[in-house]
Amino acid sequence: MTRTVKATLAGLGVLGMAAAFALPAAASPGDIHTVTGEKVNLRAAPSDDASIRSTVTRGDEVIELKQEGNWIGVRSLRTGEEGWVFSELVKRRTPSTLSGGSAGVSDAGFGRISSGFDGLLGNINNQLGYRFAERVEQTSNGGLRVIPTQEWLYNTSREAKMYAALALYQMWKNHNNGRPVNVALGTPGSAAIGIEDTGRGPEWTLPLIGSSR
Repeated sequence: MTRTVKATLAGLGVLGMAAAFALPAAASPGDIHTVTGEKVNLRAAPSDDASIRSTVTRGDEVIELKQEGNWIGVRSLRTGEEGWVFSELVKRRTPSTLSGGSAGVSDAGFGRISSGFDGLLGNINNQLGYRFAERVEQTSNGGLRVIPTQEWLYNTSREAKMYAALALYQMWKNHNNGRPVNVALGTPGSAAIGIEDTGRGPEWTLPLIGSSR
């Protein structure tokens, strides 16, 4: 479910950009690991005696949620299931492999739209060690849709996601020389955050979710 509310945009430009993207890098939680074991159990607790919730297989990617001794609490990026894995059965990915290709994390994906915006996000990407945007799409009705990476979604609060949508809206508005625009931050069909110019001014579309991550 979603709800639509009137956006308040005045005075949030630079501050919104900083709050949305300039996040402190997490020490361990939020890191991506690749499963190295052939078939690894996701256990309910950090113990060999804990019940098995599910399994992940070699090559699967998991995101670290917490750590206790030699055990890592993770969420599978493929299935969304959570559990504990023994640390020796996964391998932490280095920042350079989080870019999704040879372009590197500094390639933010906005180069054809705004080189200045792309450069700013590229610098922030490098500070975080992972990319903000998985894909950047221009829709048939002249809108902009940005698909964020799982790393950014996990490490970013709801409020910062709203500021990110605002920063994207302002960039896209400038790119279109002030003409009416619409922006969506999220995958199609999901609880995306959107801003759209209407006859009453810019309005938000917000998912009905809690204020925490």
